[in-house]
Amino acid sequence: MQIILVADQLAAAKNMTVGARHLVFAGLAALALILALSALFSWLAVVWRLPFVEEQLVILHTQEAKNKELQHQKDLRAISVSLGQLQARMSQIDGLAQRLSTQTGVAIPEKTEAKTSVSPDSGKGGPFIPAQISESSLREEISNLAETVEEQGVLLGLMESTLRERMIRSELLPNIFPLRHIERISSPFGVRIDPFGRGRSIHEGIDFIAPYGANVLAVANGIVVVAFYHPEFGNMVEINHGGELITRYAHMSALNVQVGEAVRRGQLIGHLGNSGRSTGPHLHFEVRANGVPINPGKFLKY
Repeated sequence: MQIILVADQLAAAKNMTVGARHLVFAGLAALALILALSALFSWLAVVWRLPFVEEQLVILHTQEAKNKELQHQKDLRAISVSLGQLQARMSQIDGLAQRLSTQTGVAIPEKTEAKTSVSPDSGKGGPFIPAQISESSLREEISNLAETVEEQGVLLGLMESTLRERMIRSELLPNIFPLRHIERISSPFGVRIDPFGRGRSIHEGIDFIAPYGANVLAVANGIVVVAFYHPEFGNMVEINHGGELITRYAHMSALNVQVGEAVRRGQLIGHLGNSGRSTGPHLHFEVRANGVPINPGKFLKY
């Protein structure tokens, strides 16, 4: 690079050649000057404690600390609101647990109250002074809530198991009628006069009168263990409902199930008839536990 100098004091113009080395030296000199001025300014701020510089630094630090505190308090308030919502939800879960406890009989453990707690009807008063939100108090509340959630989870799980067990047992209990439309009961459970005139006899079931061919239904879930023609009971089906609990359906006109078949409550198993030792169309229905006949009226829901 060439630089031409022209001045009144010079008789003629002068040419100067500036190379890359000269530019590097000039840049380094400028950088050194800037660093020197910066060091001088910092030294003046420390040694002479310039009021303006010190004041600006204090303002900056104060504002930064204030912003951090405001953000911290904002975060704590947000967490506090979320915690309050969770506590409200837990109150609803407590109410559900109370209702399920009444239904299932599963007792809810009593909560330990703090020693400083007071009864709701004790004397209280004074001005309202909002409590300062602290991180430690929030951590304690969250820890207590987490413990409560865990306890309620175990309790609700136990109640769910109890309800499921009851539902399964209910599905296995013979507590619905084997016919949808019953005209009347022709012979109850117990001692009766034999319909063929042979004197007093024991009737081990209930005889239901309904139209010939009416659908006969399984009264509970189970497995068919008998499905054949019996000389006295005619077309007969027996269903095992578990625990040696068996129901018997007799005098049917036709069978719709086979031995070993799994049936569900309300499923069609045959049709009402007049087969076997019978004086007319009806369904003979029995309930047996360990081979002993039980009055079906104790199970059926009238």
